[in-house]
Amino acid sequence: MKISTLARCPSCGSRSIRRVRKAFRVRVGTRTVTIPDLEREICPECKEEFFDREANITIDAYCFGKSRKRA
Repeated sequence: MKISTLARCPSCGSRSIRRVRKAFRVRVGTRTVTIPDLEREICPECKEEFFDREANITIDAYCFGKSRKRA
């Protein structure tokens, strides 16, 4: 597991950001997509979640297919 890249939560200022790997659910239109074992950073104080580039690519692949073009 990677070390947290955030020193402080941009939303609430907490210094206790944790990097976790667990399932993530996202709503796409009328359907709910579950992505297993998505690694991301979570602030335990305000519950804000932060995604790195790899996590965003994984979310796109699950929601829109692997052929989606990226910048």
